[in-house]
Amino acid sequence: MKKFLIVFILVYSISYKAQYPGGGKGGNADMMKAMKDLKGRVYGKIVDSKSKKPVEFASVVVLWYNKDSLISGALTKENGDFSIDDLPAMGGFRLKVTQIGYKPYETKIYIQAPNKLEQDLGDIAFSVDEKLLNEVEVSAEKSALVMSIDKRSYNVDKDLSVKGGTAVDVMKNVPGVTVDADGNAQLRNQSPIIYIDGRPTNLTLQQIPADQIDRVEIITNPSVKFDANTTGGVLNIILKKNLKPGYNGMIMAYVGTGDRYGGMANINLKEGKWNFSLMYSYNQAINQTKGFTKRTQLDNLQNPSGYFNQDNKAQMANAFNFGKLGIDYSINNRNSISLNGMIMGGAFKTNDKQNFQVLDKDGVQRIYGDRINDQNAAFQNYNTQILYKKTFPKAGKELTADANYNYTNSHNGYLFSTFNHLDPDTVYLPTTYQKNSGIGNANQYIFQMDYVDPLSETRKFETGIKAFYKSSVSKNTTSNASGSDAYVYDSIRSNNYLIDDMINAVYVNYNDKTIWGISYQAGLRFEQSFYKGNITDKKKTFSYNYPASSEDLLKSIFPGIYFSKKLKANQELQLNFSRKINRPNFFQLMPVVMFADKQNYRIGNPQLKPEFKNIAELNYNKILDKGSYLGSGYFRYEEQPITDVAYPSVEDPAVLVNTSINGKNSIRYGMENTFKYNFFKNFDFTLNANIFYIYIKGQVTPTEPEVKREGYTYNAKTVLSYKLPKQITLQINGNYEAPRILLLGVSNPIYSMDISLNKMIGFKWIFNATLSDVFNTRRMGTHYQTPYYIQDLSRRRESRFLRFTVTYIFGKMDASIFKKGKQMKGTEQQGNQDGLDFGK
Repeated sequence: MKKFLIVFILVYSISYKAQYPGGGKGGNADMMKAMKDLKGRVYGKIVDSKSKKPVEFASVVVLWYNKDSLISGALTKENGDFSIDDLPAMGGFRLKVTQIGYKPYETKIYIQAPNKLEQDLGDIAFSVDEKLLNEVEVSAEKSALVMSIDKRSYNVDKDLSVKGGTAVDVMKNVPGVTVDADGNAQLRNQSPIIYIDGRPTNLTLQQIPADQIDRVEIITNPSVKFDANTTGGVLNIILKKNLKPGYNGMIMAYVGTGDRYGGMANINLKEGKWNFSLMYSYNQAINQTKGFTKRTQLDNLQNPSGYFNQDNKAQMANAFNFGKLGIDYSINNRNSISLNGMIMGGAFKTNDKQNFQVLDKDGVQRIYGDRINDQNAAFQNYNTQILYKKTFPKAGKELTADANYNYTNSHNGYLFSTFNHLDPDTVYLPTTYQKNSGIGNANQYIFQMDYVDPLSETRKFETGIKAFYKSSVSKNTTSNASGSDAYVYDSIRSNNYLIDDMINAVYVNYNDKTIWGISYQAGLRFEQSFYKGNITDKKKTFSYNYPASSEDLLKSIFPGIYFSKKLKANQELQLNFSRKINRPNFFQLMPVVMFADKQNYRIGNPQLKPEFKNIAELNYNKILDKGSYLGSGYFRYEEQPITDVAYPSVEDPAVLVNTSINGKNSIRYGMENTFKYNFFKNFDFTLNANIFYIYIKGQVTPTEPEVKREGYTYNAKTVLSYKLPKQITLQINGNYEAPRILLLGVSNPIYSMDISLNKMIGFKWIFNATLSDVFNTRRMGTHYQTPYYIQDLSRRRESRFLRFTVTYIFGKMDASIFKKGKQMKGTEQQGNQDGLDFGK
């Protein structure tokens, strides 16, 4: 046997050398040089073993024959083809193919120069892993509404009605979230803080394109990792991000009624250590808004003493630009750095016509007139973020640090023209004019650092710091004129102000699991806050500082504790507690008169104090065979809650003064239920219902008796999705909000329905048509009843519109798109040189 091996090796060596120029003498050097220059290649196609259809984006790698060291690899194309170049010219290797839902495939390959440098492996049959596929399908079902210890997520990709829309349209369909006529979101009747990719943002929902949103994380009771002012919860908008090698992107355009049109284009490029993303969007619309105010003034005996009626009709035109650039660089396997830049611009033009009348107690018209409010405004917002991330050999251990700078500037101009008439003599009074111009800018700086250390499989330690500073400057000038007279400067309505807002925070979090299988997370957050407003032209200042003394120390500490227990049969139970703070903003504090119309004005309350909220939640989640159920019971106890109120002016009881006050306490509790079910193969149904109780107690003015209000209310929304033949999907969204208790009144019910059709052609084209507010029923309103007046308000922004959207998706999964050009150039150069000729 040994003799046979010796002879075989000898013969093989002689024949091997003979194939190269130089034969034997000096041939070794030439052979080694030639071998070094040669490269092997394998290629083929991956197909499904049953359907024989190509399997795209499967991972194909080449490993050394006797170890798991990676030599090279590639992803299959859309037609299943793959090609792996730059392999060693001689040797034995293993080719391994993997893809989610399929059994791993592995085979041995041999490359031998010069006859077997390239090998065609043909069609490789890939078998489906039925067990794994079932697990994947269950996971996909769970991902529609995923629960963790302190949040749940809503997948936006499957929502057809938001194509070509904004984040406002997205929030209308998020379970538990309601949206008012101005595009402001509420979560369980509270105002949440909007985050983008885990960081607070200055952008409004209307300024964020829906097609850039991957998912929305709904955090009803945020942990201590989040700012303590998240009293209404957090809506964390996660933008889409490219994670695949190669390039991909999309182009979208839409057109709709009401001069609605816009578009978006984005491209993502990833190769090796670099990742680039670029996006730009534009949208514009014209909204018609109608509203009315009907007020009955009451005397001391609760009898009518006069009436005020006003009708509003406004046209609002707006346009937005949004651009984003992102660059990610992997320094090495455990260190990466990202640079993100965003630019946003917007312009608004509003024409608001108000028709009003004042009647006496007998209903006889005494004064009537018209008022036209013209507004032109614009803003620019620039944001830059640099993010550093370091991971460690221990899985889950990481350190992140980011610095964020945001600059905003704005300008606006208003012209209020009022035409007054006396009746019954029809005496025409001089037309009055009020002109207002304002400019402002703000600089915001944020630094944040977070550290996570998983101490064991069940224990985890987290800590972090944050520094926030914002400086705002504004100048507003108001002047008045009557008839043809010149404008006169109005020192009461004019104001210049400077605001300094600073918050420094530190937090610690500890996670563990008890012997009973209960996971818990306990944390503590400390925040030092300083706020100062300076009205420079009036020499007025107002501020607050927490903690100002040791007595305030407890008002700056915010605990949070969360419990979670996984039960049998895909069930989970959670219980959590936290304490939050809601600090008053500038307009709630500023003691300056701001007029809304002839019969209303607003003034801030410099004595306003922060409100504190103590929140508790109990959640139950059940994964069903064809769906899921999530039930949440919640309780809120609010100390000195900030409440908006209105009362008659001392100088003129017909004029209402709007301001904010601290109530004594407030209790809210309720039950929220979300049910998702797939009745049969093509039909999905989601229902969300929130029933809650409100108790409010407070005083309108120090001299007035205490007011108490309590009652139950609810809201519900449903989404029906049905897949029709030929890749057409129908979606219907319905919403209803029942009347809600206010301190001095009640809100009116709100209800609407949207319908969408979606058609996908291949994997590239998507066509979508959406009819919003099908029955034209969406409107907002309130009813107030006090000892001084009875008032009904209604406001209806145009919400019924038709929008048609076209989307084109492109991309290529390729891990070496830049290298290919260089390789091809190098191949051409090598072919022109005097090299090897295997034909000789």
